[in-house]
Amino acid sequence: MPIGEVAGVPRIATALGGVLRTCLHGMSDLLLPELCVACGSADVAAEGLCAECNVNLLSLVALPFCPRCGCSLGPDVPARDDGCAGCPPTLPRFERVSRLGPYTGCLREMVRELKYRRRLGVRRRLSRLLAGRIAAGQGPAFETIVPVPMHWRRRLERGFDHAHAIASHLAAELNVPLGRELVRTRHTPPQAQLPRTRRVENVRGAFAVRGAATVLGANVLLVDDVTTTGATACEAARTVLAAGAHHVALAVFAKAEPPTAYAHAMD
Repeated sequence: MPIGEVAGVPRIATALGGVLRTCLHGMSDLLLPELCVACGSADVAAEGLCAECNVNLLSLVALPFCPRCGCSLGPDVPARDDGCAGCPPTLPRFERVSRLGPYTGCLREMVRELKYRRRLGVRRRLSRLLAGRIAAGQGPAFETIVPVPMHWRRRLERGFDHAHAIASHLAAELNVPLGRELVRTRHTPPQAQLPRTRRVENVRGAFAVRGAATVLGANVLLVDDVTTTGATACEAARTVLAAGAHHVALAVFAKAEPPTAYAHAMD
């Protein structure tokens, strides 16, 4: 057997494993009784959550945050367009952030269910909430919504591209064209597995824009599920701006940050 075929076997097996996991999760969702996606309670009240988790979700969404970096703000701290005390010394290339809440509690569980089990109801609900936040925010109107893309190898392993799915829902809710000009050209280790000091280097040069004419002079909304240090979104924004975009903002379901950033509001 040719060497290329032998070397490709693990990749094919991994891709098939991802498809099989997706099918099994779908079958379990059909056959098993509906449970709260956040806590596992059988007392589901609305859109996949029990009453208590619904309250928890709304309390997280209500937390104030910095529109520049996405970090939660303390009590009586105003949201300023030019940033907050917690903004990094070097500001990200995207100019604004829209988020639902910190990556904790039921929001964290909902994102994980969406990411690893393709829970469509979860995606619809969170996308609807995020679309409302974007529509209510300040800043220029967007000409295109662009997902932060997966590399094709990881997309095969997972069986789907969750950032693209989120962006599709947002595009439909906001009536803004969905773009796929941004592509991932280099397979990188997951950011979550790396210390903060290595995340910037890990994604450096990992993106490219194909069909730059569509982003030239445009206001672009980048979409992902979670941001932590902002390194991935910053590199994606840098790539889109280098292709001629006029303005780049970021929309995510959640911002991962230390519990001390939002604990005051959860007491």
